[in-house]
Amino acid sequence: MVRNIVYLLSGWFPRSDEIVLFGAWFGKRYSDNPRYLLQEILESNRFSQKRIYWIGNSDVKPHITDSRITFVKRNSFKSYWYQLRAKKVFVSHGFQDIGSISCLKGAMVFQLWHGFPIKHIGADDPGNSTEGSNLFEQYQYFFADSDVMANRIKTAFKNYGASDKNVIVGTQPRVDYLQENKDNSSLKRLIRKKLNISEDATVYTYLPTFRDNSSEVFSFLRDSGTKFEEWLDNNNSVLLERQHFARNVNDKRLIESKDQRFIDLSEAVEVQDVLLITDYLITDYSSVYIDFLTLNRPIIHFLYDGDKYIKNDRGVYANDITSEFAGPVANNITELIDYMNMPVKYFISKNKTLKQSLGIGNETHLVDIISPVTTVKATQKE
Repeated sequence: MVRNIVYLLSGWFPRSDEIVLFGAWFGKRYSDNPRYLLQEILESNRFSQKRIYWIGNSDVKPHITDSRITFVKRNSFKSYWYQLRAKKVFVSHGFQDIGSISCLKGAMVFQLWHGFPIKHIGADDPGNSTEGSNLFEQYQYFFADSDVMANRIKTAFKNYGASDKNVIVGTQPRVDYLQENKDNSSLKRLIRKKLNISEDATVYTYLPTFRDNSSEVFSFLRDSGTKFEEWLDNNNSVLLERQHFARNVNDKRLIESKDQRFIDLSEAVEVQDVLLITDYLITDYSSVYIDFLTLNRPIIHFLYDGDKYIKNDRGVYANDITSEFAGPVANNITELIDYMNMPVKYFISKNKTLKQSLGIGNETHLVDIISPVTTVKATQKE
C-alpha cells in the first residue's frame, strides 16, 4: 500500500525530457542492455545536450569513466529526486535497478530485459502467475530481439503492462557490442591479459542458469575431477566459470597450476567481454547462448542434472527443449569431453538453423528505434 501511494504521488511531479536514467541488475552492475544502449547513445552524433545518470551501488561507480555520465548512489535522496524528475528510464530487470521504491509514475520506463527467454519468466513461471500485478510495477515499453521473443514477453510481462502496442523489436545492444568487437584483436588481447590467459590457449567458458528449486549445483572448479583436469592440460585449454549471481557455490576448490586451468570469474568481469574471447561455450538453459550464437562458435549444453530442471523448476517455453538448443547435449563429464574434441565445423550448421527458427539476427538497432534522447551534455560526476 505504501509503495502504491508513493508511486501515485510521484505522478504529480513535473518531468524533464533532459533527464535520462539508467540502471541494471538491482544496482549491482554497470552492464547489460542499459550499459550498451547508453554507449551507443553516447557514440551517436544525433544525441547531445541531455543529462545522463547511472544509478547503482557504490562499488559500480569506479566502472563509469565517461564524463558525460553522472553516477548517483542507489536509494540516496538524489536518486529519488532524479526518479521524480526523469522523463525516460532504462532498466534491465525493473524499477529495483534504480531504487527499492518506484517514483516513476509519469515517466517512460523501458524494460530492456537481459536476454532471450528460454526458460519461463515473469507470469509464465508457474509459481509466479501474478508477478507484476502491483500498481507501482507498470512499465511503458518492453524490448525483444525477435518476434518469437516478443510473443513471450507479452505473456510473461502482461501484468507489467506488456501488449501488442508497446513491445519494441530490434537487436539487443549487448549483442551489438559482440558484433562490433568480434574481430577486435586488440580488445581480445587486453581481455585475455586481464584474466591471465595466454594467446594460444583455447578458452572454454561455463555459464549456467539459476535453479530456483534445486540445491544440486555443478561447479567445474569443485566437481570436474582428474580426467577433465588432465584433458585441459593436454589440450592447452582453460575453463572459465561464473555461477549465476543469485547462486553462491560454497567450498569451491580452485585448482592452481602454472597453466591456470580453471578461472573463477568475479562479478566485476563483464560477461560480454568473456564471450568475446570464448572459443567454446558450455551452458544449460541460460539465454547467454543466444547472444553467443551471433559469434557463430561452438556451444555445448551440459545438463548435469538430467531433466530435473524441466520437471521440478520453472520450465521452458519450447515443447521440445532440444529444438531450441544450439548444440549437442552432454549429461556427464565423459560426454562433455567427447564433444570438446569435436572440430568447430561440427557445430556451425546447428547455429544457423537455430538463429533462423528463433528469428535472431534482426538488423534494426534499438538506439535507432527508441530515439530516447536528442542530445547528451557532459555532467560533473558526483
